[in-house]
Amino acid sequence: MNKWFYTGILLVVLSYSPIFFPEEVAGWGFYSRFIFFVLFLAGIIMISEAITLKLSKKSLVREITKSRNNLVSFLAVSVIGGFIVELVVDWLGKLWIYPGWDFSGMLLFSIPCFATYWLVITESCLATKAIFDYLHKGKTYVKTTFNWEKVFFPGLGMLGTLLLVIAATLFIQDYSGQTLRLGEVRDLNYQTSNYVLPFELIMLLFLSTWFILEYFEYREHKTSLIKDIIHHYPTPLISILLGSFVLAIMMESQNLIPKVWLYMNWPLPEITFIGLPVTMFLAWPLHYIGFLSLFRVFNRDESSEIWKGDLIE
Repeated sequence: MNKWFYTGILLVVLSYSPIFFPEEVAGWGFYSRFIFFVLFLAGIIMISEAITLKLSKKSLVREITKSRNNLVSFLAVSVIGGFIVELVVDWLGKLWIYPGWDFSGMLLFSIPCFATYWLVITESCLATKAIFDYLHKGKTYVKTTFNWEKVFFPGLGMLGTLLLVIAATLFIQDYSGQTLRLGEVRDLNYQTSNYVLPFELIMLLFLSTWFILEYFEYREHKTSLIKDIIHHYPTPLISILLGSFVLAIMMESQNLIPKVWLYMNWPLPEITFIGLPVTMFLAWPLHYIGFLSLFRVFNRDESSEIWKGDLIE
């Protein structure tokens, strides 16, 4: 491994240093505590880049920064995707808050934070996938499509659209049937008594969005998570499950002391792991699938290794 791998390990280790003086860190300002999270993200990116370069000779960072168009495209997708997640899951669903932020600070740091977080998700998945592809001694490629895919994926897109309409209808009915305020800016930073979008509707919105993205990936002659699975290539799914599990444990445990974010309103809150709701950990693979699918739809070269190469005739 190169120097980036060991530098990344050092940064991740340093990000956990608040464990050794929690009382002192608790008294620090938010931005001082936020530094530890930045160290963690940078470390994960470096470790993942080193692994991917070593095993698959690929670099997501180099691909993104290869041209202005690539960089702008990556930033646009990450920022738009980030805002959608914050709007639906955070502001409406109120599944977490950022207790130390102020709104002006959130706006100022939104673009670099969304882009960096998106990069961490993608890098960690690619690194895990590179390991599995290396252990599997090669990978196969989707060169053709099954005849029934011509019906299946458009049908999946229509199902996603139907589910989106159903979710929107149920949201309108649910909100109109009560008197709480929909939301306000301070919902991002404080626990309030404003309206909370039901968790079931959030899951329905996720499914509808994923199905629609799967259709667009098919229409653009790109591989996708479902397409890889039906073509007997489970490595991307395994990489998402394992990569999200490892990153979830690391990131959530790293945040126990700095408390950059706090969780609330999760189902079955009495079932916890390291003091956090288990349902939150179970949901981690979902934002991997959502983020990676969105990235795959709007980017080609930068995203070609997420599932596998596009050799569809």
